[in-house]
Amino acid sequence: MSLLSAQNIFFGYDELPILKKISLSLRDGEKVALVGKNGSGKTTLSLVLAGIFKPLSGSVQIDGVSFWNGDENALIQQNIGYVFQNPEDGFVASDIFREIAFAAENFAILRDEILARIKELLAQFEFDTGKSRLELSGGMKARLAIASALATGAKFLILDEPESFLDLRGQRALKDILSADFTGSGILHITRTAEIAQNCDSVYVIEDGTLRIAEDSDFQPLPDIKIESINGGEVVNKFDDVSFGYNGDAVLKNVSFDIRRGEVVGLVGASGCGKTTLALLCAGILKQSNGFIERNGRISVALQFPERQLFADTVMDDVMFGPKNFGIKNAESISQNALEMLGVSAELWENSPFLLSDGQQRRVGLAGVIAVQPDLLILDEPFASLDNDGISRVLNLIAKLAKDGTAIIVITHRTDIIAKIAHRTIALLNGKIEYDGDTKILLNNIELCEQIGVRANIQIV
Repeated sequence: MSLLSAQNIFFGYDELPILKKISLSLRDGEKVALVGKNGSGKTTLSLVLAGIFKPLSGSVQIDGVSFWNGDENALIQQNIGYVFQNPEDGFVASDIFREIAFAAENFAILRDEILARIKELLAQFEFDTGKSRLELSGGMKARLAIASALATGAKFLILDEPESFLDLRGQRALKDILSADFTGSGILHITRTAEIAQNCDSVYVIEDGTLRIAEDSDFQPLPDIKIESINGGEVVNKFDDVSFGYNGDAVLKNVSFDIRRGEVVGLVGASGCGKTTLALLCAGILKQSNGFIERNGRISVALQFPERQLFADTVMDDVMFGPKNFGIKNAESISQNALEMLGVSAELWENSPFLLSDGQQRRVGLAGVIAVQPDLLILDEPFASLDNDGISRVLNLIAKLAKDGTAIIVITHRTDIIAKIAHRTIALLNGKIEYDGDTKILLNNIELCEQIGVRANIQIV
């Protein structure tokens, strides 16, 4: 039986300790969940275990052979498959087939076995091999990253919140594969989902740089936030028979709707159905092929990976960029307020945003988007990678902005959250609007939810 073990790991950035004498072991066939707040060190620990980061002290071993001992490190790393929190971070090829095959080839797996694994994974995750990796939605990219790691047949898999961007079918496929004998690997799964953690053999919390066994209190329910329906406000965005396609392939077909001030509208559907494309059309980033789009007021979009929108030397400079360029008065105080609302502490404001954790970067990216004081705010998967505190802050922010008259579109696979905040939901299916109406009615309709690929919430009242 193989064993991945870490002993007395100490690691930090710029003399700031992140991991303090952490010890952890993982056997092949064992499933271990790791949970914790944004910035607690979950990803850092996983990168040390994968041999990507070298600890300042302590050791990582597989079957008694230590990492960081010359040429042996590369051999040890071939026993570990890794899925990054942002799937783009691990991609090397533009072709779906080649991407899945790449890591397996580097593990020196026989050709016929690689082809058999790829065939099974393509079917399991429902890939369209006619598309390039660059054409995939965020959810499909997450599926591709998982498939690429699974294809290696590695003794150990380290998964950094891969479910964050998966739709219902993707989540089911991941659950089926990890619960089956497909891998036989030891799995370290960084997650925020109680359901996933409960299916693991053990669950650890990383807190103040150390590990402890998780307790029920570590999985808090979502805050009970309700947003009152606002009707009759001014139209800020209107689609009239809008169509759009990439390279001749239709993505949206004859879409019509309007969004009014003070509305919080959910936008749901399976990965690749056109949600992000619709958001980019709303903002004028893409131009429709046919139809008419009316825009009234300032539109702001937090893309699926808002941390990819960061660019400045400091957190504060990044958040202030939008308001300053729009000529908004008191840009600094507005930016400070946005950061405070999202829980980004003042001690981080003069730091580089690229030294923050993924969850912290996501908060900064969101702060920059709301600091421009938009009339329409579009949030594309805003809850991914956020801990409960971060989710609560975003929910309270949505409630405040809606009360002040901002129109908000929330794109997410988290129907449990949509049920709390959106009085209206638009559902896309095959590029068309399949449903546009009361959120409760949609999420209580099991058959319709299954059809559009979202999780139903039974008996919402």
